[in-house]
This record gives sequence, C-alpha cells and structure tokens, in this order.
Amino acid sequence: MMSPQSRHLHGRRSASDDELIRRFVASFERLDGLEYWQSATLPAELAAEPDVDDGQTVRWRPAVIVTDREQLAPIYEKLPGQFPALYERLVLTHRWIEVDLQTVRLLANPPGSTLSGLLREIFRDQALADVLIPAGFVPFGKATDVNYDPICFDLNSRQGDDCPVIQFEHETILCHGTIGERRRRAASFRELVCETIDLADSRPQ
Repeated sequence: MMSPQSRHLHGRRSASDDELIRRFVASFERLDGLEYWQSATLPAELAAEPDVDDGQTVRWRPAVIVTDREQLAPIYEKLPGQFPALYERLVLTHRWIEVDLQTVRLLANPPGSTLSGLLREIFRDQALADVLIPAGFVPFGKATDVNYDPICFDLNSRQGDDCPVIQFEHETILCHGTIGERRRRAASFRELVCETIDLADSRPQ
C-alpha cells in the first residue's frame, strides 16, 4: 500500500509542469525573503522595492520573462547533455538572481535577451566547472547558507527527461582537481522542486 507521503509526492509528480513551476517560484519569497544588498545594481526587471526597515537593502521578486528555446543552444554546446525538462522550462519562463531556498541555493538566471547570464553562472567558478562538467555533472546551485558545495545535475544517470541531483564536497575539487565525496540530494530535479514547495507550504503565511 502506498504511504501518505508517497501518495503526496505522486500527486505532485502528476501536476502540470507549469503549475509546479508556479508554486516553486512562489516559494522563493517564503523561503528566502528576497532581500538584496545594494552594493551592486539590481536588474530593473526584478522590481526592486526599498526595504523600509533597512536603507541598505532592497526587496526583489522573480520575473516572468519568456525566452525562445533556441537560446539554450549556446549553453548546450558547452555541456555534455541537456537540462532536465522541468528546469529547462523554468529557465525559459522566469528570471531571478541567486536565491537560497533552504533545499538548494539556486544559481541566478538574470534578465536579458539571451541566457548568457545563466551560462556565466554555471561557469563562474572555472575550477569547479573544469572538473565537474567533463564528468557529466552540471552545476545549477550550491548548498544552502554559506556552504560552497556545488549542487549538480547528474547527466550520467538520466532517466527520461530528468536526472538525479548530486551535492559535491568542494574542497577536494578546488585543492586537488578531482571529485571527492558526493551525496545524492534528490532522485530528480522534480523531486527537489516538490521538496522545496512542501517546505514553503509548511511555513506560516
């Protein structure tokens, strides 16, 4: 017999991708607070608002910006495979800056006419990218808070249109240029999205 938890996840798996993305993006504010330190310019599309309690920060929100799928081509030329379908849909419909969702610190997909900003984020730490990407692991986030461990799509274990999410210990990569300890963070990106939605739903309104 399917457990209540399994039935709940199954229901989330059967939800439309657009609905999952809508709820996932809605979780950004509840889990992160969306405060931005004003030491750098915030893209105007993310609708900054002054924080009335702190003149040094502003509040932002993710933006619905539809991007042609052809803009993925320059990214895929540099990767050993394609993103999971749900993440692909996310980056083609929304833009955001780095956000800590307490399940993953999601790399930014900043506004622009192309996805060049996302590509820069994936390769921002070249030492990590040079080891992980040729091995089939594509960074799309980091561990939460100040942890620098990269969180990646495991394209080697792709199943259908999704794949496992793996967290890598960063020090071995940066110090020795090899992959060290790793742990499976989620069985798929869809599972990570559902976990994030559930976490946000558990928080008080």
